[in-house]
Amino acid sequence: MMYQQLEAKLHDAFWEEEGAPAELPLIEHFLGQYPGAALELGCGSGRLLLPLLEKGFLIEGLDVSSEMLAMCRERAKSSQPVLHEAGMEDFNTGTLFSAILIPAFTLQLISPDRLPATLNNIQRHLQPGGGLYLTTFIPWAEITGELTEEEWFLDQEMKLPEGCVARCHTCFHIERISQKLSREHRYEILDTNGNITETSTSFQRLCWYWPREMRSLLADLGFTVQQVIGDFAPEGGCDEDSQVITYIARWNPAVTAKEAT
Repeated sequence: MMYQQLEAKLHDAFWEEEGAPAELPLIEHFLGQYPGAALELGCGSGRLLLPLLEKGFLIEGLDVSSEMLAMCRERAKSSQPVLHEAGMEDFNTGTLFSAILIPAFTLQLISPDRLPATLNNIQRHLQPGGGLYLTTFIPWAEITGELTEEEWFLDQEMKLPEGCVARCHTCFHIERISQKLSREHRYEILDTNGNITETSTSFQRLCWYWPREMRSLLADLGFTVQQVIGDFAPEGGCDEDSQVITYIARWNPAVTAKEAT
């Protein structure tokens, strides 16, 4: 299972080292279009969830990792976020939401054969006309060979407050035709003398989807795609060179019912 041990501890630290979350303004705008109760799938330790709660949005979180959810509760301090420990395919909160978010490429961790069931489960938790926010990415560096397959490389590095250094090394295997990417991560902490004091490994398998594929899949399941954004820049649209692709869609149950007849 992902996001345990050292990976859970360092996951958000590496994200935060890059600065403020680039997609947070997009999410805030999206939630403004779909006011009411919202749910973030794959909320982790609250990197996006907690700032949204602080801004007054009514949003709950869901994640499969108990360690990440425990970190989220700890980071929330005095507030008490509503959190659910479950997978995206079979979660059941007993609530209908006006908006559901799947940011930070989380949906790509679902295998293609489970993707329709996952999106159907999301539909069951959306109010009619509710909104779906979804971000995916295209691994261009691996596709084009900019990164060398089957060779370890230093993926991320940062200095921790206590003076130690955190690193993540990555090795990958890519299947370009089936659009699958497998990555092994090695996380480590080095003390001030450069000695490794803590280490852990994790394995990640994900799939990527070209924009036309994702648009078609969403449409087939009754979602009306309202906007496709490339690299978090809504004014620039989305072109063939975009690496990060955000979809904003509305669930139209009438379309689903019509296609079922």
